[in-house]
Amino acid sequence: MQEEQHIGPAIWDACKAGDKDAYAHIYKLYYPRLFNYGCKFTADTNFVEDSIQEIFMLFWTNRAKLAGVRELKSYLFVSFRHHLLRVLSRHKKMQEELLAADGYSFALEISAEQQQVAMETQQEQLSVLRNAMLNLTPRQKEAVFFRFYENMSYEDIAQILNITVKATYKLVARAIVVLREAYNSKPLVNALLTLTALVAAVGSLELAMLISSH
Repeated sequence: MQEEQHIGPAIWDACKAGDKDAYAHIYKLYYPRLFNYGCKFTADTNFVEDSIQEIFMLFWTNRAKLAGVRELKSYLFVSFRHHLLRVLSRHKKMQEELLAADGYSFALEISAEQQQVAMETQQEQLSVLRNAMLNLTPRQKEAVFFRFYENMSYEDIAQILNITVKATYKLVARAIVVLREAYNSKPLVNALLTLTALVAAVGSLELAMLISSH
């Protein structure tokens, strides 16, 4: 089970006032979530870890100036995303390509544990779904990640991706269509694919139910 996704007002206010215990609580809650997100962009964990440390240092230094920040989670993801992309662009000398729309890499794929559960009985269908997930555009993958694995609102996702809410809905809807078409491409196989196995395959109950709905 994931920890509570939002920091309460009391902890947030205490952090802004300079309470190091409140800051440590925020750091402990969001570090693994940011690390998981950062690893979708690059397999080099040093870049991910350094970027997290950097944005948390800036967060602590500028905490008194963040009175207008209402959604801490979105703020941290936006700050981290921008910083990590800048770091990667400098390192790879591909700034324009990385910062252009869909001009970067984002890995949304089934984890090894999830693969093992489903591959025992539905390897063929799992392969189809995996390929479909890999063939989503980078922005579709990010939108799916935030919506179904981070349980974010469409408004928060739009803010992070710097697009409109309407465009965010379209990204998620199109991704679901692609995954549903892949699921329905093997009717004899998916007829035997239980919801439990499908959840194991995609890692999200809500996404599994949307894919398998007609």
